[in-house]
Amino acid sequence: MPEKRKLEKATTVIRRLKVKNEKPAWYALKTKPRAEKKLHERLTDAQIEHYLPLVKVLKEWSDRKKWIEEPMFRGYLFVFTKSSEFAKVLSVDGAVHFVRFNQGFAVIREDQIEFIRKVEENKLRYEVTEHNFEEGDEVEIIQGPLKGMRAIWKRDKSKYNVVVEIEQLSRYISIEIPAVFLSKISVEEEG
Repeated sequence: MPEKRKLEKATTVIRRLKVKNEKPAWYALKTKPRAEKKLHERLTDAQIEHYLPLVKVLKEWSDRKKWIEEPMFRGYLFVFTKSSEFAKVLSVDGAVHFVRFNQGFAVIREDQIEFIRKVEENKLRYEVTEHNFEEGDEVEIIQGPLKGMRAIWKRDKSKYNVVVEIEQLSRYISIEIPAVFLSKISVEEEG
């Protein structure tokens, strides 16, 4: 698709938006299949602030094994922008659309982005899943590299026992944290 036509399409999309929030926020951006890293490069070149969490995984082929970096959330990355700048972001090759949630665009809370960054930086064991775990107690992590973060306690046969939900993507990050590193958040603390 020629650049001019793509920009016109993106401009049409922005006109249909009900612009409510002009303060920059983190938004979930859907990418073309297997285009997360290329889009990351293009957004960097366009000087658009974004975040692509990556994880190293060992891939095995019949003749070799190799460590490669893969996106933590396949098909998504996060963009820090204003809704009035959506057209600029969508004009970058590889961007598909901004994720919608509850009849609006999915704003990802800053604390959720920070949680993802700390999981990535500290190379904690985790899994990303679409499975909606059973509701549990809300906990605060009181020790270790995620100290101060909030999560949901999950206890079952899985080795992962703390879950943070990225509601807007319907995804969950499950990580293993010793129970002694956690403190239950009481109802009074929430109020």
